[in-house]
Order: sequence, then structure tokens, then C-alpha cells
Amino acid sequence: MNFKLAFWVFLLASLSDALDGFLARKLRQITTLGVILDPIADKALIDSAFVFLSYTGKVPVWLAVLVISRDVIIIAGGWLLVTFGKMEGVKPTKVGKVTAFSQFFTVLLVLSNLNFDICSATCIELSYAMTACLTVASAFLYSLRGVKELSSEKIPE
Repeated sequence: MNFKLAFWVFLLASLSDALDGFLARKLRQITTLGVILDPIADKALIDSAFVFLSYTGKVPVWLAVLVISRDVIIIAGGWLLVTFGKMEGVKPTKVGKVTAFSQFFTVLLVLSNLNFDICSATCIELSYAMTACLTVASAFLYSLRGVKELSSEKIPE
């Protein structure tokens, strides 16, 4: 496996995604299509990275399943909200953003460690634990928000 290429491709994709989001906000070029497609592209990038790393045995399968399961829940919930005309309920949360950062960080940490041996196994395991906890919390909170939104209760930010 070419983990060096994987590192550079993932890093470049992550940086271009961050730049795209920054420029869209800064230049006020936010569109409904972009609001829908950007999180889907983020999920495709992170999920494919977790699938690749778990397939090659570099990330535990349980973590990849957890990350992908959360994304399936979010996408299905978002689809339900849009279907029932609750588009305003389709917004990222702070916990969701921190979770996404943690997932990207974990992938970059693993790929960096494979290429440059930057930290210990304990460091990697802590990253897995942090990402797992945030992923579960985020899935729970998004599910709770979705149920409340669908039942028309007001949701505190």
C-alpha cells in the first residue's frame, strides 16, 4: 500500500475542503446546493479514508463502522427533515463540527504516523477513543435534534 500517496491526497483534499468553506463564507457565496453537497463530500472523504485504513488493518474496523454508521444516521435524518419540509433543521452542530475535526485529525494522525512515525501507539489509541466518544455523542445529539424537529418542538441552539 502506498500510504505516502494516501497521506498527501487526504491532506490536499482536507485543505481544499477547508479553503472552499472559508471562501464561500468570506465571499458570501453560500448556496442551498453547497449547503447540501459540502457535508456529503466531507462524509465521502472521511468514510472512504476509514474504509481504506480499516481494510488495510491500520484503523480498527469497529471505529470505521462507528464513523460510517453516524454518517448514515445523519444523511437519513437530513433526508427525512428535507422530505417533511424541515430544511431549517438541517444545520451542523458544534459537537458535529468537533466530531468531524476529530475524524479528520485521526485519519491524518494515522497516515502521518505510518509515513513519519510521529507518535506512539498510545497516542493513536487516544485519538481512536476521542473520535469514538465524539462520534457516538454526535450521533445521539443529531438523532435527538431530528426527532424534536420532526415532532415540531423548538430546538435550543
